[in-house]
Amino acid sequence: MITDFREKKLREYLRPGEKVLIRFGHGLGDTIMFMPLLDRLRKMFPETTIDLYVESGQEDIWESVPDKDAPGYDYVFSLDFPMAEGGPMTKPGKCCADELGIYPSCELAKLPECDSPLVGVHFQGTALPGSVGCPYAVAEQVWREILAAGKQPIETHFEHQWHNPANERYGFVGCHVRECAPKLRNLFGLLQRCYAFIGVASGPFVAALSIMPGRCLYLQNRHAIETYTNLEVPVADVTDYREGTVLEWLNRLG
Repeated sequence: MITDFREKKLREYLRPGEKVLIRFGHGLGDTIMFMPLLDRLRKMFPETTIDLYVESGQEDIWESVPDKDAPGYDYVFSLDFPMAEGGPMTKPGKCCADELGIYPSCELAKLPECDSPLVGVHFQGTALPGSVGCPYAVAEQVWREILAAGKQPIETHFEHQWHNPANERYGFVGCHVRECAPKLRNLFGLLQRCYAFIGVASGPFVAALSIMPGRCLYLQNRHAIETYTNLEVPVADVTDYREGTVLEWLNRLG
């Protein structure tokens, strides 16, 4: 494995028909800065196979060989991607000059479109908390099932001018917006960045229906969904909740 590039830069090793591996065992920020450099190398040497190894979850985003010790390579390189503090160059610029031997570049990788990990939840109605709200135990189960689906629940309850003091935050709710300014733009902006929404009959629920009608689950207490909309909306009965309902629904969403 080649780790020293003081006498010979990486590009000087590359030959047509050969196969090389670059081990890039660095963090996310460094990898985002490095990927455009890798693309340049591949364009400069199209007849050389240049594979990449990354780790720590980054292999889910960028194409990576599964085994850093895979056989069959003419050369294996490990880049230091050195710091450039106190100098005129950026980290990718210094990597270009000190290790790769190509003209410095400071582009950033274009990241893929990905689903938000956030699932908006709303457990308490303002005007009719008794007949609309989701009981504590059921709400806690819903929260746990969202986490079990690999998502992060966030309570979308803004304490606005008509806030009902009876609607105190449930103790298990660790991610919320109650301290955020109660403005509709904040509510809409939050919902627009959620993967899905699960909630009782309330303003946030109807707003979510407008924003993502196919990704809303209604927590039904005494008021049927048909009271509010003719849209086909899946329902979870909070008066007789079947464990696993939310988890199954989220898994079906994909």
